[in-house]
Amino acid sequence: MSKKEKKLNIKETIKNNKLYKKIKKQISKINLEKNKFNTLELLLIFVMALLLGIVAGEMIFSGRDVNNISITKKINNNVSEIESIYNTLLEEYIDEIDEDQLKDAAINGMFSLLGDDFSLYYDEQASDTLKEELEGYFYGIGVEIYRDEESGKVIINKVFEGSPADKAGLQAGDEYLKVDNIDVSTKTLSEIAEIITKGDNKTYTITVKRDNQEIETKVTSGKVEIPSVASEVLEENGRKIGYIQISIFASNTDEQFEKHLKELENQNIDKLIIDVRSNSGGDLETVINIASDFLQKEDVIVQTVLNDEVTKRYSVKNSNKKYEIAILIDQGSASGAEVLASALNENLGSELIGQTTYGKGTVQKIKNLPSGGIIKYTTETWMTSQGKEINNIGIIPTIEVELNDKYYETLDKKDDTQLQKAIEILSQD
Repeated sequence: MSKKEKKLNIKETIKNNKLYKKIKKQISKINLEKNKFNTLELLLIFVMALLLGIVAGEMIFSGRDVNNISITKKINNNVSEIESIYNTLLEEYIDEIDEDQLKDAAINGMFSLLGDDFSLYYDEQASDTLKEELEGYFYGIGVEIYRDEESGKVIINKVFEGSPADKAGLQAGDEYLKVDNIDVSTKTLSEIAEIITKGDNKTYTITVKRDNQEIETKVTSGKVEIPSVASEVLEENGRKIGYIQISIFASNTDEQFEKHLKELENQNIDKLIIDVRSNSGGDLETVINIASDFLQKEDVIVQTVLNDEVTKRYSVKNSNKKYEIAILIDQGSASGAEVLASALNENLGSELIGQTTYGKGTVQKIKNLPSGGIIKYTTETWMTSQGKEINNIGIIPTIEVELNDKYYETLDKKDDTQLQKAIEILSQD
């Protein structure tokens, strides 16, 4: 039964109540002139309000419909049955069962029934990774490492800018030798990560080899920001074209974006390319903040739909930016990337260059569990600023361009046919 039908049935039940009819008959006799009420009238109104509250409240808050079926009771019975099976298996099954694994299996079973690829359960370990992606930071020293296949050496692949490792002078290419005099050369990458815990403000002595010379330095772990935005200036036909790539919409991506955009504007860019290819989405508020950098407060960015009720989300700023914008999209552009691309296209006429996007028109909510795990579940759908549905459809580019296979081999911007098309269009007079 829909919520609308349930509300109508509740109203009919109240109207058919004998006490309700009697009180209503008395109230109809009340003299409402000048809005004055005597003691009896006030008492009748109070009783009426109390009756309405009792009847409606009992139905709504206890979960009862007009047939007096207790949803709450049914839920409690279901939970009790699940608990009974859980305890029975732990106590009586022939083999020993891991309690956490049994719990995880039960939760995953519920989510598998939904048939929704975006409603998921993350155990404690997986949730840590998800939190880092969504929050845009982690606690550590700020390096990425890998094991060289030929030599077997553990090498620092990347040092995050501004991280404790960066400040301590560690560099990409350094060979990892020791952590607090513990030889890590033969340990797995996971074991090395466990040695360097995620606890804040812990100091480690790191020994690396650079140019055949051992270097020892102290590094204190701390909060490390994960970069989700990169930018540069591309010059073509006398034009300065700003290029910004957004890899994911974490909670701090909008701050990074505005910093990069300001740096580009300080270099007097004429046009702008925003690259959201392979961007799977993220935080909707972050997307709205970024889109607002280019729109006016009366501009709609996205429309969310919950129980057939549509909510329009508007720009939170009045922008004074005048330069032309093109957006790069592909099959991996999903969710928030589609929101940003459609908002700038429908409000500003920005060209969408590349290939049809993924088509994820749903919104998920995240709930933290006492165990440290997380559940992510779909609560709403969304439409573009003009009310177009994109779920399982995607956003069609205004200029369709396939990416040259050669680019995957060279990773050279000259072989990036989609980027080159955007440069060609924006460099025209």
